[in-house]
Amino acid sequence: MGQFLRIALVLIGLWLILRLIKRALAGRHADSTPPAPPADMLRCDYCGVFVPRAEAIAAHTRIYCSSSHADADRAKK
Repeated sequence: MGQFLRIALVLIGLWLILRLIKRALAGRHADSTPPAPPADMLRCDYCGVFVPRAEAIAAHTRIYCSSSHADADRAKK
């Protein structure tokens, strides 16, 4: 019984040490890189997919996710 208790305590101690090490490493990585600001997203008037403003295509007061959708919407009218 004493041998089992000793092994259980050693395993619990190792588990706690590993947990503390993981927490310390995770905290170090989180502090080194700040999160990126969220991108301003626009909705495609043809398919409804949201795209970043930098990648959106504007044509005649409408927003598209690609030039093929801009062409298809123009052809539809």
